[in-house]
Order: sequence, then C-alpha cells, then structure tokens
Amino acid sequence: MHFLFLCDQLAGYWHYCICQLADRVPGGTVTVVARPGSAHVPFVFPEHPGVVILDRSAVDWPAMQRLLVDRPDFVYISGWRDPCYRRIGRMMRSTAPVVMGSDNLWYGSPRQYLAVIGLQSALRGFCNHMWVPGLYQYEYARRLGFDRERILTGLYTASGDLYDSLARDRASIPRTERIVFVGSLIESKGVRELVAAFRGLEDRFPTWTLRLVGDGPLRAELEGMSSRIEVTGFIQPSQLPAMFRDAGAFCLPSHKDHWAVVIHEACCAALPVVATTACGAVSTLVYDGYNGFRCAPRSVPALQAALEGVMQLDPATALEYGRRSRELSYQFTPDLWVTKVLSTLPADRRPADSGSASL
Repeated sequence: MHFLFLCDQLAGYWHYCICQLADRVPGGTVTVVARPGSAHVPFVFPEHPGVVILDRSAVDWPAMQRLLVDRPDFVYISGWRDPCYRRIGRMMRSTAPVVMGSDNLWYGSPRQYLAVIGLQSALRGFCNHMWVPGLYQYEYARRLGFDRERILTGLYTASGDLYDSLARDRASIPRTERIVFVGSLIESKGVRELVAAFRGLEDRFPTWTLRLVGDGPLRAELEGMSSRIEVTGFIQPSQLPAMFRDAGAFCLPSHKDHWAVVIHEACCAALPVVATTACGAVSTLVYDGYNGFRCAPRSVPALQAALEGVMQLDPATALEYGRRSRELSYQFTPDLWVTKVLSTLPADRRPADSGSASL
C-alpha cells in the first residue's frame, strides 16, 4: 500500500507518526511532500526505509503528477491553500480517500461565516474527509458541511512513547523548581508576558528558575535578562524528554495557538501545565486545579496568578498533577493516529490489525 502526504511543513511529531504508519502496514510506503522548515526550527528527520520526503519547492506540477503513477491508496492534503495539492485531490477523490487536514479554530466571526459559504462546495470538490485536532476545529468542519462520519479528530499527537521511562520515573525524581517553556521565541508565543510574570514572582519564589527552550527573533532580547532565566536555543524532539526531566512545570502562554502539540508533550512527560485559553489543546489537556492552570492570553497578572498556583504546589500535589497529565495524554497516541488513517480505507483494504477507531 502507498500513502501520499502533501504537507505545508513537516514537524518532528508528524514524521514520527508517518514512520509508525509505514511500520504498521506490511510493505507500506509513504511519500511526503513538504516545504522546508524555518531557520528557527531546523528539524532533522531520521531516515526510514519506507518513507520518502520531497521538497515542495522542487516538485513542480509534472513531478506532482508522477506521484500518482502508483495510484496512492490514501492522500492527505494540509489545508486548501496550495492549488497543486487541490488538483491532486480532485484527481484522486473518486478512487481513494482524500483527507484534508485543518487546525483552524471556530470563533464564529462574520469573516468565518462568509468563508464557510465560499468554501463548502470547493472543499467537497477535492477531499472527502476532514481531519482536525480537537473540539474547536470540529465545530468548523461541521459548518463546512462535512458529515460527522467524515470528520476525523486527533490530527496532532506527541510521540508519547518517547516519554514512557520518564513518566515511570517521575515519582522518584526530586521536584525541580523550574518552569520550562518550549517554542519559538516570537511575540505570539507570549514569551514577553512569561518573563514579566516570572520576574514579578522572583522575590516570593527565590529558588525557582525559568528555562526558555527555543529560538527566534526575541532570543537576543531575552538572553542575559536575569541570572534565573536561561535561554537554551532550539533542540530536536528526541531531546525533549531529558529537558522535561529537569522541570517542575511547563508553561505555554501563547496569544493564539491552533493546537500546540508541546502541551501534549508536557502531559506525556507527567508535568503540571500552565497555558492560556488561546491554545487549542487546552480544551482537552489542561484543567484548572486538576493537572494545571488555565489563564487568559496577553495578561501578565493572569499568567502570574497561574504560575503562582503551580509554584505553590507541594511536591506530593505536583506529582499528582503530573500523573493526571499523563492520563490525559493517552487521548492522543501515534498508534491511534495511524488507526485513524487506516479507518478511511475500504474495509477490504485495511491491514488485519488496523483497529476500528471512529472517524
């Protein structure tokens, strides 16, 4: 069987899932077309014998058509913006499942209502399924006219098994009084608010530190700001478990994040989580007073109160918050991600162990 993924940019967690798909299907092969990542997130993808990655900028329309010679059994298209991807969808949707991914949140704005009117017929012309991360995106998919059985959830998932040993060891690891942020050092990730909120608590919590893991245009501004604030630069996904081992809590104060897989990664690592309500993953993975704290975006006082809440937890309660995070993380797994892909195939084309996940 052959699977074709037409992506925007390829992230580490998606590459991991795609490799799992190739491993799960006997003789399965996957071709991925994706644009290069940005300089701030230079992912390095390990080679896999069943996965071929092509640079979108080097794949013109004739080359794109040649990808269809072997008649893919499944086609994934990341959104509706690439006209060549849409053409492929129109050519394939009558012979194979064509699944469009979308992480757009539904806000109910006048602009979105107008977009729905224009997109309904266009989308049905090149795809027959829609794959979304969670609840807020599901609302959008329904308004675009997709039947419930044609909407998949769980588009994004962390490579949870990379954190298995860390989660098992968490009870024996002394709690580190350190807040960890992972993401691009850009304005929309809320790092300025995070630094301001943390510095406002430095006198009350003199043993706590803040670690910013990532790169971006704000890095020079943030480096050297305080002896208790560390900026590490970008790291590969395989290095995250070690980084989370040396953390007491995770924080993502984004102004707007359609999902934020890193929240899922922090939950897999059995950490208490602080995040803004602007992060799509919060709707499913972060609950006030259960495994972390939610707060409003762009508000230093709100973020400061949430950080204070997690920093005040005694070690036993912090450990319990982390255990709950780990439990919540099982809602999304690479194995279930693969099952969602296979569930779109005709029953007689599915591998014997493909499962029966609901769309």
